[in-house]
Amino acid sequence: MNRLLDWLSQMSELRSLYQDAFNLFVAAKYDEAVAAYQRVLAKDARFSLAYQGLAEVYSRLNRLDDAVATIRKAIECDPDEALFHTSLSRFLQRQGKIPEAEEAAAVAARKKA
Repeated sequence: MNRLLDWLSQMSELRSLYQDAFNLFVAAKYDEAVAAYQRVLAKDARFSLAYQGLAEVYSRLNRLDDAVATIRKAIECDPDEALFHTSLSRFLQRQGKIPEAEEAAAVAARKKA
C-alpha cells in the first residue's frame, strides 16, 4: 500500500511540474519554461509530452537543432504518437531539410491512420 501511495504522490508532483512548465510556455516565458521542462524530465526521463513541450519551446527560441534532438527523444519514448512525428516534420521544414520533413510527415500520417 505504501508503494502505491508513494507512486501516486510522485505522479501528482510530476503532473504539477508539467503543468507549471506548460503555463510558462503559454505565457511566453520561454527561458523559464526550458528550466521547468528540464525539471520534469529530471524526475521522469520517459515523460514524452515533456520532451514535446521542451521541443516546442526550443522552436520558439529558434533553437531548431535542440528542438529536433528533443523531439527525437519524445519519439524514442513513444514512437507511435503522430504528434511527435508531425512536430519533427515542422522543425525539419524550418531548417530547410525538406526531404527529411516530408518523410517525418509521411510517418505521422501512417500513425494517424
